[in-house]
Amino acid sequence: MLGFFKKKSLEEELKENPAQPEKWLQLADKNIKKLTEGIANAIFYSNGDLVINAVTLLKEKISYRDVDIKIDKIEEKTGKFTAALISGIIEKHENRNISKARNFFETAYLSENNQEKFIAGFELLKLLIEENFYDQAKKILSEIEPITPNSFRKKIEEIKKEIEIVTGEEKKGIFKSFKDGLKKTREALNFSVFKGREVNEEFFEELEEKLILADIGVKTTLELIEDLKKEAKKKKIKESDEILELLKEKLKKILLKYKGKLKTEHKPFVIFVLGVNGVGKTTTIGKLAKQLKSEGKSIVLAAADTFRAAAIEQLEVWADRADTRIIKGNEGADPASVVFDAIQSIKAKEDDILVIDTAGRLHNKERLMKEIQKIKKIVSRELPGEPSEILLVLDANTGQNAISQAKAFKEITDVTGIVLTKLDGTAKGGIVIAICNELKIPIKYIGIGEKIEDLRKFNPEEFVESLFS
Repeated sequence: MLGFFKKKSLEEELKENPAQPEKWLQLADKNIKKLTEGIANAIFYSNGDLVINAVTLLKEKISYRDVDIKIDKIEEKTGKFTAALISGIIEKHENRNISKARNFFETAYLSENNQEKFIAGFELLKLLIEENFYDQAKKILSEIEPITPNSFRKKIEEIKKEIEIVTGEEKKGIFKSFKDGLKKTREALNFSVFKGREVNEEFFEELEEKLILADIGVKTTLELIEDLKKEAKKKKIKESDEILELLKEKLKKILLKYKGKLKTEHKPFVIFVLGVNGVGKTTTIGKLAKQLKSEGKSIVLAAADTFRAAAIEQLEVWADRADTRIIKGNEGADPASVVFDAIQSIKAKEDDILVIDTAGRLHNKERLMKEIQKIKKIVSRELPGEPSEILLVLDANTGQNAISQAKAFKEITDVTGIVLTKLDGTAKGGIVIAICNELKIPIKYIGIGEKIEDLRKFNPEEFVESLFS
């Protein structure tokens, strides 16, 4: 009697009534062995309306493991254009064969099915941009814009903006320069008012005030002023311009001690990223991933900030923009398990760099400490010698509070480098000098704008010269 009420399995249900495209996708999602059959039937029975959903599912499966797709079965059921599209996805995201992927996407792009044509064009568009073929990219963009689904409109707008920047503004040479990015700090310091002045106590008091207001910090400022006074007395300096030159050299000396860069020669290379919410941590990870990808590295992002669903979603957007794989869990999942999955994935696919996003709940320091230590333990166990970098992201707008945050994170774990964001929007850029002098941690990147290229490798000489220009 009970058997009469037994619920049918998904496979039994589809055997009785195969014309249920969404359920074929469910089957493909639940059973990796049914991936080919599920994708093929979902596309076939939806008359091509589930092509994008099928491709999205395939890319998600590829990000976790190698998949076994029978292309001949796909072609037999759905035709050569769909088979070419699926082949392109596999070559690009699993086999990393960009040349083959492009050829398959070009074939799929000839399809009369709008979904198929769009997704092939979209993948082709990203490949062309990656290889700096911007004229061809503009042509593809203009052709797929009219058939762009609503779910892709934001992405298409971002790509369009990126192409316009590179093909228009770059040629005109108006990318934001280091000097432009530090405009507010330079105006706050306004060293020009000290030119041509007599070197006396009043001069040093005013200079001291300026340095403190620019968030160079009381401790660092007093040390600088004391050194300048000694030099002035020893060398009998009377002209303020000489003192400014001395100040410039002293600032460079402080910063050069802590100049650092990522050493990504070995693989796999693990970057651990820390920072409280709101400092630009996820954006920094995305920009860094895009830059490293442009250097020919294969990048994987691990969404270990599972405390906030928004953090995972933001990282997904950046992973798509940077065309990198992302390993994620559900909101509230164990961050260490996400990292473990990511490590197994980069081992299997022999990727170059793993970037781990972490939660930044400083208000619960003990829990955060345990979480970070657990993740580090897993990384070190699975990849001896890693993580190579533990980067702390700080917001320049917070001024001296950035120092407090850095000290708090240093209590939790080792920090190998600082990324200082939003320098273009603050007059407190002097915090760069305070961080180096007081915390003795290298600054590896600074953010001076919203564009991907505005995350810059830190150059001490250029930074100081920009303050005095």
